[in-house]
Amino acid sequence: MTRAQIEDEVMHESQNWLDTGSGTLGRVYLEVLECDGLPNLDTGGFLGNVTDAFVCAVFEDAIVKTDVIDDSLCPRWLPWTNRAFVFHMMNSSSPLYLGVFDFDGGFDDHDLIGRVAIDLCNLRKDTTYVLKYNIFPTAKMTDRVVQGSIKIRLRLEVDDERKMLMSALEPPPIVYVNVKNRKDWALVRYTCQGKIDTSAYSMQVINS
Repeated sequence: MTRAQIEDEVMHESQNWLDTGSGTLGRVYLEVLECDGLPNLDTGGFLGNVTDAFVCAVFEDAIVKTDVIDDSLCPRWLPWTNRAFVFHMMNSSSPLYLGVFDFDGGFDDHDLIGRVAIDLCNLRKDTTYVLKYNIFPTAKMTDRVVQGSIKIRLRLEVDDERKMLMSALEPPPIVYVNVKNRKDWALVRYTCQGKIDTSAYSMQVINS
């Protein structure tokens, strides 16, 4: 496929959807489309060995991952790849966290490239949004640097608008995400918090 054909194909409707989450208020439809301007975190770039990108999404009690796109600083997830997810919502104020990572097949953690937290409160139901965000390796830090961008498609479905409105008057529930191993635990932590724990005492956090 040519570059133009790939760009056109990316925007087509996803063929495979993963259904996840335990909420009953509504559904968030997420499609991870593409990233641009990612840094190279692999060695041997002169031989064509560059970042192997994938995206982790965390929403309430669910964690999902896209397919890995090998050796690309501008990865595109095509409609037949693992890129589309349906989250069942507990609270309308719950943020959607996205983390872009360089895949590591060994024992080390996947390398965080950047992440973003998305507020869903301003979305209109039954409306499709195509959104692009800059990604950063840390949250709430003054000296952070853009590490590329991510483009997604979002849609919100609501079964009971009154219940959805009432849920906005309460803080998001405390939920726990179950993972199988330490590597996945680090994946969730980096996606939600970034590389620096902003709740810990340090001069870097104080200066920010």
